[in-house]
Amino acid sequence: MKALSFITLLLLIIGSLGAVDLESYEFIDKLLSLTSPQEPKIFEDAVIFTAGGQYKKVGIAFLHEDFAKIHQFRKLFVPISDSAEFDEKSKTAPETLRDSGIMFFVYTVPPQVKTLEYRLVFDGLWSPDPYNPKRKFNAKTGIEHSVAPLPAHRQPALNDELPFDGIAFSYRGKNSGERITVAGDFNGWDPFMYELKETEQGLYTLAIPLPPGTWRYAYYRNGEKFVDYSNAAQEYKRDGSPVNVITVK
Repeated sequence: MKALSFITLLLLIIGSLGAVDLESYEFIDKLLSLTSPQEPKIFEDAVIFTAGGQYKKVGIAFLHEDFAKIHQFRKLFVPISDSAEFDEKSKTAPETLRDSGIMFFVYTVPPQVKTLEYRLVFDGLWSPDPYNPKRKFNAKTGIEHSVAPLPAHRQPALNDELPFDGIAFSYRGKNSGERITVAGDFNGWDPFMYELKETEQGLYTLAIPLPPGTWRYAYYRNGEKFVDYSNAAQEYKRDGSPVNVITVK
């Protein structure tokens, strides 16, 4: 009964979150397991975003909504003890909860969204998500966006329809099961954002929609940089390291 009362109170605080099953213990456990702000996490068809509680207001805006709407985060309250009772009459129980110091937002991803790019708003100041290392420089907006994961069944496949005047990166390796990523001046040389998928043994591929222009890139194997030897077009960065060059017409 006490556990059910706490869940009822938590739902009153959270409110409605669309298609997410808020009454499931899995969702409650997911929230209560948060001990600090972290990268966005997937839950069912939704993504949980977190931020530090030192801000008065935290919002999030998405590229697919043209950044026109700012969704507000909420404070995450956690139980002080299992012995506290829930007051059904007042619908409040201040002695049962404490502020965790974490703010959160749960977003149900629309079915038409293929890439979830976003920016956070901290007390009116727009910023990439400092808790998420996955970022992408957007040539259209001219700024850096954070990139959130999508539920597994929503991940675009190589042959999905893409806004695609871009590049299909491909690497043929000797071994299976390697982690191969690609980075370039199209994503601020972030070596973690784009991971190639092993489509057959030793063959890793990834399609990235890029606007027309000349782009420099390199591959990374388990975080160690190396050039694409199948592409003879190479040049050197300012630090003297070689990179590949490719042109999107």
